[in-house]
Amino acid sequence: MTTAREALSDPGLRGAFRRFYVWRDSAGIWHARPLPKLTRDEIAYQILPELVADSPIQLAYQCTWQRSRRKVYRYLQKYAQRNQTLEPAS
Repeated sequence: MTTAREALSDPGLRGAFRRFYVWRDSAGIWHARPLPKLTRDEIAYQILPELVADSPIQLAYQCTWQRSRRKVYRYLQKYAQRNQTLEPAS
């Protein structure tokens, strides 16, 4: 059985857990919360406040997917703001 410290120090998984608080509970289930905390709008965009998995590799996959989704959300927000400033007022 893999300990939390061993899983987090594995060079192949280390990057996947970047910007997440990761822990394993007493039942052996792995959890991760994104850092910094999610905004209300990010949660509405279906970015999950907590991820749960049975193994470190499953959690690494979920964290990578979650981080990508959060980047897309932030990009869309910046794009929308930029378009609002570039559009002439009518």
